[in-house]
Amino acid sequence: MTASATAPSRSDTARHLSATVLGLLAALAAVVFVLAPVDQTTTTYEWPSTAPEDTTLPLLPYSPQRMDVTFSCADVASLDGGTLVSTVGPGGVQPPPDGLSVRISNGRVTATLGETQLASAPTTGSCRWQIVATTSGTAVYIDGREEGRTTGRPSVNGLFTDASNAPDLRVSVTPDMRYASDQSAVKIAAGVTAVACLVGMLLALRIGEPRRPRLLPRGWARPRPRDGIVTGMLVLWTVIGASTVDDGYIITMILSSTDTGFVGNYMRWLNAPEAPFSWFYELYRPWVEVSTTTLWLRLPSLLICLVSWLLIDRVLLPRFAKGRLTAARWAAMSVFLLWTVQFGIGLRPEPWVMLGSLATLAVVERGIATRRLSLLACAVVIAGATTALTPTGIAVLLQLLVALPAAWPTFRTHGLRTVPVLLGAGASVLLLMFHGQSFDAVLHAVEVRTEIGPNDGITGEGQRYEWLFDPIQGGLNRRLPVMLLWFSMAVLVVLVMLRRTPKVAWTPTRRLLVASVLYFAALALTPTKYTHHFGVLAGVATLLTAVTVHAIAHGALLRRWQLSLTCAALTVAVWVGIGAPLRWWFLGGLNVKWSEVPPAVAGIRVADVALLAGIAVSMAGLVGVWRWLRTPAWLVPVVAFGVVVVEVGTMAYAMVPRAGTYTTGAANLAALSGEPCGIEEWIQVEPDVGAGMLRASAPATVDGFVKNGAFPRRGLLEPYGSTEAPVWHSNGRSGAVTTSWYHLPEGSDSPTAPPVVVPARGAGAVSATVEFADETGRVLTSSSVPLTPSWTERRFDPDAATMLRLKLVDERSGDGMVAVGTPRLPKTVPSTELVPTSESVVLDWVSAFTMPCRRPPSVADGTVEPVRYRFASGPSIRDIGGVSYMKSQGGPYAPLMQLSTQKPVPTYLRGDKLSEPISVFRLDYPAPMRHLRMTRSQR
Repeated sequence: MTASATAPSRSDTARHLSATVLGLLAALAAVVFVLAPVDQTTTTYEWPSTAPEDTTLPLLPYSPQRMDVTFSCADVASLDGGTLVSTVGPGGVQPPPDGLSVRISNGRVTATLGETQLASAPTTGSCRWQIVATTSGTAVYIDGREEGRTTGRPSVNGLFTDASNAPDLRVSVTPDMRYASDQSAVKIAAGVTAVACLVGMLLALRIGEPRRPRLLPRGWARPRPRDGIVTGMLVLWTVIGASTVDDGYIITMILSSTDTGFVGNYMRWLNAPEAPFSWFYELYRPWVEVSTTTLWLRLPSLLICLVSWLLIDRVLLPRFAKGRLTAARWAAMSVFLLWTVQFGIGLRPEPWVMLGSLATLAVVERGIATRRLSLLACAVVIAGATTALTPTGIAVLLQLLVALPAAWPTFRTHGLRTVPVLLGAGASVLLLMFHGQSFDAVLHAVEVRTEIGPNDGITGEGQRYEWLFDPIQGGLNRRLPVMLLWFSMAVLVVLVMLRRTPKVAWTPTRRLLVASVLYFAALALTPTKYTHHFGVLAGVATLLTAVTVHAIAHGALLRRWQLSLTCAALTVAVWVGIGAPLRWWFLGGLNVKWSEVPPAVAGIRVADVALLAGIAVSMAGLVGVWRWLRTPAWLVPVVAFGVVVVEVGTMAYAMVPRAGTYTTGAANLAALSGEPCGIEEWIQVEPDVGAGMLRASAPATVDGFVKNGAFPRRGLLEPYGSTEAPVWHSNGRSGAVTTSWYHLPEGSDSPTAPPVVVPARGAGAVSATVEFADETGRVLTSSSVPLTPSWTERRFDPDAATMLRLKLVDERSGDGMVAVGTPRLPKTVPSTELVPTSESVVLDWVSAFTMPCRRPPSVADGTVEPVRYRFASGPSIRDIGGVSYMKSQGGPYAPLMQLSTQKPVPTYLRGDKLSEPISVFRLDYPAPMRHLRMTRSQR
């Protein structure tokens, strides 16, 4: 061979040089993209625009970036005591925060911030005051001289005054809107340059590579029976399955971005943007503009799961397992479904990370096998994009690092030009992390989330596993996939160490095993410790389990005791995994069998049966049962698929007793027939409590009780305590009450009718009973009324009864008290009739996904929209959504709760008389949002 034949041609040199230069330019442009300026929107509110009147102005964040208050002593001359201006209202559901207040008392003007006095001076003369609040603190100037200063800033939820005429009073408020920005020309140009150079670099590398093997095997598109099972199960789950824990949280974030222009963490953290982990939310923004129904929102994750399955079955399994793959493929199918039914269908990022991890693994393994630098560079791009999805995505970056030694020969072949190529590919992640925010804004968003928390880090990782084995937080459906993964990892570690991996690709499998260990290390780095993060393991867990099954099925275990020991280990993993209830999020577990207790048949736990059966098989194996049973490998797909069938089957069967009321499946089917509002298609509200009061046939028999006396009213709705709706209470005296019969109106026995409602409270040696009877007065049922110290509206199903009465007893004087109000059969209307869907409402993140027709309050222009109604999750789970109402957590609704009082509007679920999955409250504010001049500007 001549020297000229081995020397690179001019075209090869040009391509190599092009790839090098383009890689460097792509990396440089990506850095410029991060540091480039943005066009930031600034909004300023000026008040009063006419005569001074109270106005709400609920800021988010709560303190302004800048506020200027100016007035003169002439403005306070007409006030003989009172408030010239205050930045917080009188307080509502929550007490008012620390605001700025200027008050006049005893001939002096005093400015305070919360409880801290800033300055005080006489009201006489022609003085001029100026109060300036900025990010560095608050200062007071009188006639140009500084008279007081503090490092604090006032909260602002409104502007309130007692003055009717204050010609010199002016307030200017500029909210902190650092996240509201648009791409500048420089940023756009840098981004376009980076993408163009990256694509050019990859093309130059590809053209210069002589070998171009197929990326997908021949016949990959031909459907197979397992494809039908996976598709059928996932499609069915898409229709009937429970939502994932954060679906409501995420859909609210995406909907709010329509007003703000960026996807912020709407429900807490002061709506700080999700950057640098948020790019996939941007793909949902145009998607939700088409529809917000559950089925439509689940389609992207369904598609992701199906593509992931094809990558596993068609591309990756043949890379790791050789020979006949029957057992491996059935195991992969079953375990894949086990993971994706729990973690895969929804709006959370776990299915995206699963797809990214599988795509990275497929491309990097093909790049290692073919020594193609272009594929390795593509793997870096995919891994970077996956890392930018969510903090748990860093696991894929670690997965890439595991492959570095195997890729080293390729890097060495390409020499120094490998460095700019990898730099260009790696820098692409910056385009996704900083696509919508400036560098400073991203750093500030991270600082906000870190300061508010949670921020547990490595030291708090134990909490994740405590929750995994907690029957409420973990549950069978989250615990079993992890247990099967740990079993497979343990077996495969032993087999790899002993080099007993027949029909298994030794080196790639070792890399996969190390990567799976590093996934758990990556989870330890995340700031939160929820068990749903395990979903990022779905892809590698499926592969690892399938490879383990394949090795066992092909004789990796030669002796009886080895097979029996493996069977025993699997038995213990399954016993622990299924020894918990099927826990589905929020309303997903309604009427689902075993959603509250571990699966059991005839009082015997299924987990215990599995344990005994597994031990029996293991012991029998020692005496020769493996001669005809052959291998325990098939037990893995049998268990996994069996659990999937139970999960999907119990969810489907739960729709039978709930045929006339809400389930996820019923709501999705209703959406297909033109009723898109989810649970609100069944939610009824009671606008007028008095309209449903039942009328007594005669006066009650009262002994020692008081009728409509001075009982604590707090929590009792109007008109209770009136002549039309009397309340009987013992007031600490012994005695009894028996009311006459109340006749129920016709139709009260209908399954769709509302329940009988009895308001009650009590404590001590007391009791309350409601008796239901037929038209002859024969008592059909008698139910005790549960009593708590606060007023609670208890619900009862009258069934076939036509009358009811109440019996109250206070057994010992001074030992307690009991109070019960008149029973009623509510007059209801659909919730959408009381509150049109065109009207924004406060939404709890817990329940937001179940109400696709509702929109959250806008947080554009630095304020929270003061809406009229709050749609909260029911009382049994309402506290979980409390972060959205807490100032300490950066909740958007804190200013509204500080301003408003709220009145409950009773709600009922048609067809399920005793449930209250959604609660509605009317919010009343001290003043509307008015007399504000708003100006916008760009900088």
